[in-house]
Formats: sequence, C-alpha cells, structure tokens
Amino acid sequence: MARVMALAPKGAPTTSTQASASHASNGSSGSFNFSAVKAQVPSVPVVRPPPPAPTSVSTPSYGYTPPRTSSGSSSSSSSSFTTVPSKLVASSTKASSSALPERKQGWTLPNETIVATVNAGFIFPAALSLPSLPGILFISNLRLRFQPENAALRSPGHLHRLLDDAVQGIPRASVAKLTYPQPTSSSRYDSASPTQLIIKFKDLRSWTLSGETTLLMTKLNRHVFVDSPLNLFAFVPNTTRARVDEDQELRGHRIYDLQQDFARMGVDLNRSPFRVTDMNKGYSICPTYPTQLVVPSSISDAEVASVAEFRSKGRLPICCFVHSRNAASIWRCAQPKRGIFHSQNASDDRYLAHIALSNRNQTKMWIADCRPELNARANNFTGGGTESSNSQHARVSFLNIANIHAMRESLENVRNLVNNTNSELDFAWQSRMEDTKWLYHVRLVLSAAVRVADCVENKQTTVLVHCSDGWDRTGQLCALSQIFLDRHYRTITGFMQVVEKEWIRLGHKFHDRVGPGKTENEEQAPIFLQFLDCVWQLWRQYPTYFEFNSALLVEIADALFSGRYGTFLGNCDRERTTWGLQTRTPSLWAYLLANRDRFVNPFYRDHSEKAFIPPTSSLLRNVTLWTEYYCRGSAIDVIPHGNPCPPTWAIAPTAARTVQEDLADALAAAQLKIRLLEQELLVAQTQAQSMQSTVVSASPLMAPTTPVSTTYSVPVPVINAVEPGTWACGICSKINLSEFPKCIVCGRPPPPPGATTQL
Repeated sequence: MARVMALAPKGAPTTSTQASASHASNGSSGSFNFSAVKAQVPSVPVVRPPPPAPTSVSTPSYGYTPPRTSSGSSSSSSSSFTTVPSKLVASSTKASSSALPERKQGWTLPNETIVATVNAGFIFPAALSLPSLPGILFISNLRLRFQPENAALRSPGHLHRLLDDAVQGIPRASVAKLTYPQPTSSSRYDSASPTQLIIKFKDLRSWTLSGETTLLMTKLNRHVFVDSPLNLFAFVPNTTRARVDEDQELRGHRIYDLQQDFARMGVDLNRSPFRVTDMNKGYSICPTYPTQLVVPSSISDAEVASVAEFRSKGRLPICCFVHSRNAASIWRCAQPKRGIFHSQNASDDRYLAHIALSNRNQTKMWIADCRPELNARANNFTGGGTESSNSQHARVSFLNIANIHAMRESLENVRNLVNNTNSELDFAWQSRMEDTKWLYHVRLVLSAAVRVADCVENKQTTVLVHCSDGWDRTGQLCALSQIFLDRHYRTITGFMQVVEKEWIRLGHKFHDRVGPGKTENEEQAPIFLQFLDCVWQLWRQYPTYFEFNSALLVEIADALFSGRYGTFLGNCDRERTTWGLQTRTPSLWAYLLANRDRFVNPFYRDHSEKAFIPPTSSLLRNVTLWTEYYCRGSAIDVIPHGNPCPPTWAIAPTAARTVQEDLADALAAAQLKIRLLEQELLVAQTQAQSMQSTVVSASPLMAPTTPVSTTYSVPVPVINAVEPGTWACGICSKINLSEFPKCIVCGRPPPPPGATTQL
C-alpha cells in the first residue's frame, strides 16, 4: 500500500467504485481494513499494475478448471478466470450502473475489456433453497461475469458450483436467448413488469438475474449480439502477442495438409487412381469446398465441372479416405439434382463408375444416403433427390437420420429435462431421457457410422456418403467412420486433423449452425455437438483406444460457442480466407497443443493397425447422456463425485472431483509406484551380480614379504548333493524347488546351466 501511495498522483478524487474494484483486483489478506485506509487517504487513487503479457501456454479456456489444492478445492491462478483472492472483505458500496465502467479488472484477460456493468442479483434455482445474491454483472468483449457483492464468495467452492460458473464467466457469444420467466402465482409480479431476466446459453446452462430488468435487457441486447462475426472477440487485435505465438497460431490453423494426410494413408496422389485438382482455386466450381479436391485420376477437369453442376450447391463427390490395405475408399457429396423428372447426367454416371472401379476388390460401391427415404424422395419436388437404384456400379441405402430441426428440438427437450428439479424424475430418469429422442438420434448416427466403417474394412467396398447438401449428416458419418478405421484419428493431433478436414475445410456451416453472437433461429442446430457426443460415447465405452480424454471434447464444445477462436468461425473456406482468419484470429488447435498434458488419456494404448469396429448392439445399448457437458448447469448434482481420499502411492494428497479424474489419478499413482519398484529391482540385481563376482583387494598391513597376488576370490559354499527337481542357491546355499525362479531366502536367480559351485 505504501508503494501504491507513493506512485499515485496527489489530489485526484477516488470514487467508491474504483476503490472497491482496485481492492478486489489487488487481493489483500482478510485482515486488511479497506474502509480505514480510505478514510485516511481519501484523495489517493489506487494504481493497479498492468495486466501480464499473455503466453500460449498459460492462456485459459472456457472449460478450464483451476488446479486442485491439497484440500480438493480449486485454486486461483493468474491465468484463470477466477483470479480474485479468496480472503477479501465484503464491500458495502455498489457500482453505479450508469457510470462508465473501468475497462480492465484483475480478472480480465489480455485484450479483454469491460464494456458495461449493471447492478443485478443472482437467483439460484428454487430447489436449492439458497438466497439470491446481490452483485454486479460485468459485460466484457469476451464474456458475461457475475461478481457477488460479498467478496468472500468470489472464489470457488464457497457456496455452490452454479455461482462458481457465474463468477468465472460464460462467453457472451454463447448466449442463445434473453427472456423473462413465465409469471406464476408465486412470482409476485405482474407480467407487464417482470423483475427477473433469464439468460439461456447454447451449452444448456442458464442464469436468472434480478434487478432493473429493462436496463439489463437493454445492455445485454446491445453488447451480447453482434451484427457480424468480425465483431467477435477472436478478431480483437492482439498487440502483445509474441512472434513465436503467432507462428504457433499459424501452425494451428494449418494443422491439416491434404497431401501429407493421403501419403500417411499410403496413397501416392501422383500415381494412384486418385489425383488432386486445383479447379476450385477461385471457388468457382463449388463455393463451399476448399481449393484442392481429390477426384478420380481418369476424369478430366471438364467432366469434374459438369458433375458439379449436377450436384446440389456444386458439391460433387470427392475422396476423403482410402483404406491402406484393401484400396476401398470413402467419398462424400451432396444430393443429385434429379428433380420430379428423375433427370440423369452422363458425366455424373461416368464419374460414379470410375469411383467404383478404383477399388480392385469390389467394383460395386455403396451409396449411403443419410436421410429417411421419404424425405429423400420428397426432395425431388424441390429439384433434389437421390441416385437411381438401377445403377450398375452402385447400390443405394437410406440411413434414416433426421434433419436439423429434429435435432434442435430434441436437444431443447434435454435442456428442459436436466433443468427439471422434480425429485420424482429420479425414478424415471432413463425413460424420460429416452422421451427426448436425443439418445435415439445419437444411436442412429453411431449405427450408420459403424455400417460405413464395416463396409470399408470387412466388405472391402467403396462408400459414397451424402445427405441433402452434404455438410451436416455427411460430415458426421465421414468423420466417425474414419475414427473407427484409422487409429491416427484417435490420437490428439489426428482428431484435430479429422475435424479440420471433414468439418472445417469441407464446409460445415458453423456460422449458421452454431451462430456465435446470434440469437437462436431456425438455421441453428447441434450437428457438430452431436458428433462430439458420439465420440464421447466411444471414448466412454472404449477408453484405451483414444489418446485424448473427455476434457478435450468439453474444451472443443465450449470453444464452439465462445467466439474466442477463429477455428469454428465462418461457413466455408472461402469466407475464412476473405476474413483472413489465419492471421487475424487465434487457433483452438494451437491452444490445445500448447496445453496437451491436460488432455492426455492415461489409459490409452497404441493398438495395432487393425480397424476398431465395436459390436453394434453393445455400442448402442450402452449409449447414455453426456452428463459431464449437458448437466453442468443443473441444480442437481448429476455428475458422480470422485473419492475424497487420495489414491494409494499418490505424491500429492489431492482429492478428485469426478470419477474419471479419480481413476486417472489412481492410475498415475500406480504407474509411479511401478517405476519406483522397477528401479529398486534394478539396483538389487546389480548388487547381486557384483556380489557373485566380487574381487577384494588385500590390505597393505597384511602384505607378505614375498610377491604374491594382491587379490583373491570370495569363497562360495559347496553344495555336493542336489536332489532332482531342486536347485541350490550359490549365495545362501538354500535348496529351492525348480518351479521357483528366484531363491526364496535371498531372492537371487539360480546359477546358469552347467555352472558349478566350487570353493
């Protein structure tokens, strides 16, 4: 404080808002009396140090949980969102909602600035029977953050995890809807003048705030929703980023390379049945495809252009995977433009024939239409349709996966269910969850992906996958089937690459489907989130097959809505190139790779090259709700807690928060114990070998007058008679049975065959 007083200019007025904010950010101890100091020095403003420079490793993410302390609670760090110290005196002063807010606080990140503050109360769900907390809602260019008036509640673990999430903050780009609660007899307010406001987030969490609801609604509408993706936090210029960080970000944006990926599969694109065409370099053939496409080598560029004209949105069939051992491949596209007259296109037919003939083992391919057959046939009336079932080179099947509207409605049902605190649901939880149809849709996607992978691996058949436009359900099946077929895509880097390839480069409409910074609309749908859910189902049932843990999936899901990274912004490669995402925005992949240790699965084993195709019935019957993600905002503790007792042989007495974390800690402690035992065994074996051939030097005091050798061998006991089926230890002379590999007395191994124990 003396240093602050010496640095501060004299005579400058200090507002109570500034003083309280400075005290919270500086984080003094619990014995510090701020009111007394303020009375002594009324005209001295508190000077805060500048925020620390960011690093690629320490930058936190929205799924981040601070490191656990020995008591099991989360500790605060400078890189965490919850950087307010735990021992602070509650300030009775309130910030004025009309005053200009300070642009930086102790908890703000580099390039994060506060744009508005509003007095508000945080209301817990009624089932918790907790009082509402007065405080301040901070709106920054990155997130919404509630700061309780009582400073002791600003550190995690003091009241309830819902408050901890609010204090940490949730990205403002993930706000889905602002609404007022439905008035009831117990609400005690007229519907024309509500006193509460509900903020619904796209990740199924929600906040209920009280206060001046009109002012809250006005400021949230003004600062939360953006007119353009260029106004999201990802595009905020980072003037403090070092050159090495810029290089890491650029490598993250360029994590996938088409030529290297196919070379890893064993495909030489210069001498195989496939080739790379640059016809889409100006995005003239297909606006939503990347510039480089893999097509049959026997097809000319003119025919490629003709095929693109016959496919919806110009999304012609392109190759995304080739089996390294049987030459079967996976292709993806959009529906053909057959219309009500069932039109045919000679170039398209010839193109499909060349795809089928590229497989030397099976010259008839399978066209997997993701849609229900009725929906696919109905698309003929809008100029779409499906391939003819009379094709000589292909057979067509329908996989009955519902459209985006059914998925959106189903997830909304999940939101309503997980936020329902009625205790009667405890006895009918599974049936009510099945009523939402979400798990049913997840099973359909998983079942279809297993069929595609099995067809390529076991039936050695080439597969063409498409839906209506080829950027929703098609991406799900192509990515999941490759995860089944190729172990590389089950590693941390490989999983990022398959997401980059099948979702980002090939035109999943993230801006329309996710809508960061946009209110909910009919174009939004949880398609990519459902894909992450499917991967989590696989990871949960077969954890040793995946190098990453579930924290990686939660991190990616949170980044999807945050608007903090450029990875999931834009609808296609053309938009991202126009916006300059690679040089203007940070990469999620760069962040994950810089923090790789947090996402490594300790149970992972590097399996053989053989494909991983689980039994369908076993897989589908074990599908369950991804509680770790969907139930974070539930008032009821649905996620199983870890054991508060630390595992045996643990170095640090930390308490696990979840069962998965508990298992990982126990395995890490056991592995450490095994390494220590191996070191002890190695030392013991080394000592045993040295004792068997020890050479002792004679003492100079006992040296004889005549020159003799100065060394002699250690005597070994003589064992003259050894019964059959036994062996004698050369160290302690113990007679051991032949089935014992080591001496039961001294633990030494038996002498080598033919060795004699002479004195």
